[in-house]
Order: sequence, then structure tokens, then C-alpha cells
Amino acid sequence: MSQANVQPDQATLSPEEAPAHAASSITYLFTGGGTGGHIYPALAIADEIRARNSKARIVYIGARGKVEATLVPKSGYPIHLVHACGLPSSRNPFALLNFFIRTCIGVLQCLVHLLRIRPQMIVATGGFASSPALLALAVLKFLHLSSARCFVHEQNVVPGKVNNLAGRIADQIGVSFKESLRYFPANKASFVGYPIRHEIGAGSRYEARAALGIPDQANVIFAFGASSGARSINRAIVDALPILLAKSNVHVIHLTGQTKNEDYDAIEDTNGRIEHLDLSPEDLSRYHQSAYSHEIQQLYAASDIVIGRASAGTVTEIGVCGRPSILIPLPYAPGDHQVMNARTLETVGAAYVIYESVILENGQTVGTVDSQRLVQRIYDILDNPDQQAIMEERARETFDQHGLKRIVDLLNDLLNPASDSIQSYNGTAREEKISDNHEADTSLSPFGLVKRFRHGRDETFIRSLGEDYLKYRVDGFLKSPRWPIRNEGVKLVGLLNYQDRVSFMLSLLQDKTPVSWIQRLFGGDYKQVGFIRRNAVTTIQQLGLYNKEIRKTLLDLLDDPYYEVRTVATRAFAVLIPQDADTDTEIVTRILDLIQDRSFEVKAEAVLTLGKIGTASVIDDFRPLYLFPNWKVRTAVISALTDLVRRHLISDLEALQQDLDNILVTCVHFEPTFPIKQTLNNLTEVIRQHHSA
Repeated sequence: MSQANVQPDQATLSPEEAPAHAASSITYLFTGGGTGGHIYPALAIADEIRARNSKARIVYIGARGKVEATLVPKSGYPIHLVHACGLPSSRNPFALLNFFIRTCIGVLQCLVHLLRIRPQMIVATGGFASSPALLALAVLKFLHLSSARCFVHEQNVVPGKVNNLAGRIADQIGVSFKESLRYFPANKASFVGYPIRHEIGAGSRYEARAALGIPDQANVIFAFGASSGARSINRAIVDALPILLAKSNVHVIHLTGQTKNEDYDAIEDTNGRIEHLDLSPEDLSRYHQSAYSHEIQQLYAASDIVIGRASAGTVTEIGVCGRPSILIPLPYAPGDHQVMNARTLETVGAAYVIYESVILENGQTVGTVDSQRLVQRIYDILDNPDQQAIMEERARETFDQHGLKRIVDLLNDLLNPASDSIQSYNGTAREEKISDNHEADTSLSPFGLVKRFRHGRDETFIRSLGEDYLKYRVDGFLKSPRWPIRNEGVKLVGLLNYQDRVSFMLSLLQDKTPVSWIQRLFGGDYKQVGFIRRNAVTTIQQLGLYNKEIRKTLLDLLDDPYYEVRTVATRAFAVLIPQDADTDTEIVTRILDLIQDRSFEVKAEAVLTLGKIGTASVIDDFRPLYLFPNWKVRTAVISALTDLVRRHLISDLEALQQDLDNILVTCVHFEPTFPIKQTLNNLTEVIRQHHSA
């Protein structure tokens, strides 16, 4: 049985894993994975080590059931698979317990492997797959059972959670972007660049197109969403196909990814959508689809434009190949690192950035990409050869190709404690530190943004940040599994007047997904909690939009189990219905029913709204409230009567004046003046003015 097929509890000591006895046979242990973005850098470094020293022993530790289980053996390296999983984003106790148990098992497995393999150097490239090995190394070093040196490579501008932890364990941290240096200790961090495989950027366009059967003069669009694929990118590409393939010289290379689970099957979903398109056989002959490619360097070489995520690997490979790109960053990745990567390329003019927006689909919040905007950006490049040439040049200038050499040189220096090179690396690191970083700015937190925009749009701030980026962050809050964050996102839609998000607000209000029985015991009702529903109605009111769907949704909310939702839904009718509109009998009837609501807040709001949209007949429904115990309800009655008078709906003002004597005008309000009396005085004055007129 090959090493690649050995299960975590079956690994045996092989000759490749025997302790080294000479400098020429150093044992390197690589760890990192979960996604290709963490594996390919490790493989590139391993290949360079092997190229320099054919006697080097290289072993890999990765996560069980992840893509490294396939990719690493294909590259010719043995792998041990251990239990590992990412830190859950929610505070679900069961998810946290699962994370803790699996991580502990993984650490125990790694302890065994490290004690048997005895590596001199551990290279970690991030991802949750590397956390068990790093934690095991920390334990062994604490017990003085390992003297292995540890190098961590951070691929992204903003470090992931594992590499933040690894910074405490590692002897040296190499970063791909100088902006990343601030996140690590100055005496450990150094800028090394990104390790690119030698084959990337080496092939010719002519040979690549010939191998793929694509004409040399064609316009070729290459789209992919990393190794697992991206639903939003896949669907946007499919939606764009009728327009793209309408031009006979356009070819589309599309890697859908290998995702196949209960929520999404990349191949099935993509092909199902293509079947509903009106595409001819000739059109489809120019659409080249596959789930995955081990020859991605060939696809880069054949392309004119690359559409993809913005992982450090992708943006660096695009830069090395010198391709214009349209980047769609993975939303809400740790530290928002993909957005930072994408904005780096956009700033220098090498790429366009399109952010995902959110929709509610089958009760789940999913990302979506505007296919029309994607097509527009594609033709912004293809129809402007001069612009395309500039983007190609800027892409090449942005990233250097020396990262791999720097990293392996640094590993050799780490294995030679007498070397002075480490100090020179770290000296450079301290000089290169900078402080400008959006993600580190607390004013960009959901609560900070709500505070900033509470009194209106700060246009200067918005221009400096970028409207698209700001809207992307708001969408990120709306997608958060934590309801307090979603709640702030809902508020921001209204404060920033994002009218194109009204459909999402309605989806939240229409989402009746129940909470668990445990949450119901503590007063919960729906997944979109009462505060979110209340603020979503307030947001729709702020947007000032009113149509049949909004009307129907608000009517349904008059029966909402949370009294504040019933209150704001009632108020929304008073605000949104045009003053000159005909009386909506159904709405008036439903709100009349709310006068009997058990909540005095709902009762008072119903009375106020009837004053705005009701007819004179509602006075008869108000009279039983003249002596209502709660003074706020009686104040609402007086205010509603005032509105009816102002709307010229009450003809017998003398009778109304006499009727006012029946209203109890005392209230529990610790001020020298009584608000209810003041409200009554206002009504009396309005009656007097109308008499005079």
C-alpha cells in the first residue's frame, strides 16, 4: 500500500521518514491544506528543495478528506492524514465541541508522527490542516522532545487564524505582501514573496491553444473559483454565456470546481442551468468545461482574461503570467484577505474587482454576482487592446518571481544557526512596516459604520473607501451567522439608502424558518429574530419604497409574534402610503383590529396610523379608549383626532369639541406640564382654526 493511502491510525515508519544522519539528508515536514491555496505553495517549496538536494526527505501532514489527500501524492510525496477542522464562525456549542474534539485527536496523531519522523525543519503554509501539527510541535518543544526549526509562510495580506497562532510557535515567518509584516513579531517576520511553481508562466500562448484546440486568434476567457469552485462565479459565467458566445471568436474555459454536497453540486447545478439556455451546438463547441485541471498553467497561457477569486496564489499567478483579470474575492474570508489582495491589483490598474452581493435562497443567505456587470467588464478589456496591454504590463510589474528562491534560502539559513542572513531579513521587515489597513480600522466594524452614518451619509468617507467596497461590507454583515451583526447590516441598508437591497429586506421579513426548540423555550421564534424584523421594516420605511409586495409583507407582519414588529409595520403604512391615495379598506380594517391588541404600544400605533390613513368612522372605535388606563394610548387618540381634523374628514367640529370633555387627560409623567394636556390643547387650537376658516 502506498503511503498516500495510509489512514491516520495506520501509518508506519518508512525509509523516507527515517531520522536524518547527515546534512545532505535533511528531513522536511510540510503541513498546510484544506484548500489548494495552502497546498500549492507547500508543493512549490518542496519541489525547489528536492531540485537543490535530491537526498532531502520530504513528508507531508494534511487534513483527512481534503484536497491535499489527492494533490500531494500526485506530486510524489508521502502524506499522513490527520483529523482537523476549521474554527466554526458561529458560537454553536455542538460545532465548538466538534472542533475541540477533532483538533485534540489531530494533535495526538501529529505527536506520534513527529516523534517517529523526527524532522529537522517544519514548513507550514496555513489553513486549518496545519494547526494540529503546529500545536503538536509546541507541545514537544515545551517538553524538550523536539529541536525542529519551524518556518511559516503567510500567503495573504491579512493572516488567517492558524498563521496568527503559528506566529507564536514559528522560528521565522515569511510573508507574501509587505503589508502583512505588522501582524507578526518584528524579530521573526520577513518579506519573502509568494512561491510560484516553475511551470506557471513558462508556456507559450500558441502551444497552449493548440493543445486545447482553440484558434490562435480567438478571445479566450478563463474562469474558475479555486479548487472547490464557487457557486456565485459558476452561475454568473453561465448567465453570461448567451452574450459572450454570441461573438464567434470568443471561447470560454470554465472550471466549475469539485464541490458536491447537500447544499451545492457544482457540475450538476452548472449543467442544469446551461440546459435552460438557448445555445446552439456551435456555441457550445466554444465552451470548454471541466471540474478541475492539473494543468492550470496551460489554461493561464491560453487565456486573454482570467476571472477568479483573489487568493494570494491566484493573484500572484495572474501577475506572473501577465494576464488582465476580473477578481471576485471570496466574501468575508478571515481578515477579508481576498478583498485586500484584489484591491492591491485594482489599485495598480491590473484588475477589475466585482464584489458579491447577497440573496436569500431556500432560507439560506448565498452570494451572487451580477452577470451583466461581469460581461461589461469583460468587454471593457477585450474591446480596448491598449487598455488590455496596460493591464498585462501592470500585472507583471506587481509581483516578482523570486519568492521561491528567497524562501528556500531562508530555510537553509534557519538550518544553519551561525548564519547572519536571518538578521538581515528581519531588519528589512522592520523597515517595511506600514500602518494603513482598512481591516484593522474599527470604524469599519458594523457598529462603527452604524455610528458613523447614523446622522447621514458621509460622502467624503465613502469616496475614500469606495461605494462598491462599502456595499460589499454591508452584504457581509447581512450574511453573518450572528444575528447582532446581521441586525447592524439591516440598519446600514437604510442609513446608506441602498434601495437595491429592498428585495433582501423583504426576504428576511418573509423568512419564517423556526429556531430550535431550545431557543423557543427562551422566547425565540424565527431565525431572523424580532430585532432584525423590526429594523428591516424601519429600513424599508427609510428607503421610502412602496409596492404590492411591500404592502403584502407589511400586512402579514401585523400578525407577527413580536409586538415591536407589529408596531413598526403599522407605522410603516402611515409613512409609506401616499397622502392623496384612495383609502385602502383592507389595511384600515386590519389596523382597526390592532386597537384590541394586548400590547399598548401596538394599540397606540394603530390609533395614530388610523388618524393618517383612516376615515371619519374610526372615531367610533376611538371612544372606548377615552378612559384607557395607559395615558400614551389616550394621547395617541387625541393625536389621531387632530390628524382627522387636518385632513378635513370631520364635519361636525362642535360635536367633537364637546366629545373631548370625555377624555381622561391625566398621565404618569414627572414634569410640571402634562404631555396629554398639551396634545389636547393642540387639538383644540386646530378645531378653532378650522372654525375660523
